[in-house]
Amino acid sequence: MDYDGADIAHVYDKARTLAPEALRFWLSLVARDAAPAPGSTIIDLGCGTGRFSEPLAEHFSARVIGIDPSSKMLEQARQKVQSDRVVFERASAEALPVADASVDLVFMSMIFHHLDDAAGVARECRRVLRDGGHVALRNTTRETDFPKYQFFPAIEPIVARELPPRGRIAELFENAGLRPSVHEIVRQAVAEDWQGYAHKTSLRADSFLSRISDEDFAAGMAALRAHAAQAPAGEAVTEEVDWFVFVA
Repeated sequence: MDYDGADIAHVYDKARTLAPEALRFWLSLVARDAAPAPGSTIIDLGCGTGRFSEPLAEHFSARVIGIDPSSKMLEQARQKVQSDRVVFERASAEALPVADASVDLVFMSMIFHHLDDAAGVARECRRVLRDGGHVALRNTTRETDFPKYQFFPAIEPIVARELPPRGRIAELFENAGLRPSVHEIVRQAVAEDWQGYAHKTSLRADSFLSRISDEDFAAGMAALRAHAAQAPAGEAVTEEVDWFVFVA
């Protein structure tokens, strides 16, 4: 997905920002399963607009290096981040601009399916991690359930082609010399109600939705809005996310 060739960066935060309680939950999983100590170095790999970069830095009193290949996404990140613990660099995930064994945690959020060479990225993670360091990865997989499926069937071929199966993620990191530590399926709220979900979805800040036809997108939005109009007030919208942690 070429984020510099699209307009997603300008609406990404409005469409994909996590509620404060959801963000706190993911930080609590990082603390539970990777436990970065104060002063740690964390790479927020595929940081996008930096929605996790500053929270990671401040929550763990850590130095965070946000890395992304998209200039547009990094421009948005730099505009909003205020912490002096965070720096951003434009780079490929396959060639991280950091020294061997210099990082305590590599955090990845919803980027694994965008990687051109996922095996190479897994090897890069092992290269930059200190012994005992962690990779923490949250991503939808081919097996997970998410609500867009029922309204936008045109995304199904893209999902089948690009989302990895769970076993493939584990295999790649194990082959790179990392030990699997945690895997669980997390159900998270992505909107407080269906009306809010319809509004977020209408911004089209989703790499799958951005690639279906305008006609298919319009039909899906019509179906979603019709569902939202009939849904009980205050019914939260949830989706499944896979959570993996590996140890160097």
